[in-house]
Amino acid sequence: MPAPSEPLEKLGFLTIGSFDGADPGPGHETTLQVIELGERLGFDSAWVRHGTCSTASPPGRGACGRTQRTRRIELGTAVIPLGWENPLRLAEDLATVDVLSGGRLNPGVSVGPPMRFAEVREALYPDTANAEDFSHERVSRLLRLVGGEPASGSTGPRESRSSPTGCSPTRPDCAPGCGTAPRVSARRA
Repeated sequence: MPAPSEPLEKLGFLTIGSFDGADPGPGHETTLQVIELGERLGFDSAWVRHGTCSTASPPGRGACGRTQRTRRIELGTAVIPLGWENPLRLAEDLATVDVLSGGRLNPGVSVGPPMRFAEVREALYPDTANAEDFSHERVSRLLRLVGGEPASGSTGPRESRSSPTGCSPTRPDCAPGCGTAPRVSARRA
């Protein structure tokens, strides 16, 4: 935080969006309009809260629309609960959104088991629930994939989704931020 006498260098805002389960389209449109307005007002970044099990789009894919309706404002995710996500698929989504945004993506992730894991474990991870690692290693896997590390031993062209060769955003500093507790997050940042 700058001293009171120092002006802020950047200013962003957070929006949670509002989505009706029976008709989520208007909620998406309103969220897009809020972010467009924020860009016109001169904000530097817009952060969208990820609502687990809501009718809102998954974090990576949901940001695609925001990339096409804005030109300058940085686009943040606040935060993506990594326990709900496959790190490879999320790396692909984030790399795609970063390309579409021209390098304006600021992803944020959190670690730990999904909320209400006991209730959703069979639906979310029917064959692997007992083997899933929800520690910081899951973030490390995501960072390696976003950094372009191959997901398999393949070095040739991608033949199928089961043998991708890695995902890479448009700029090297587009690595997700990570949070579980303030001190742990600060050390990792």
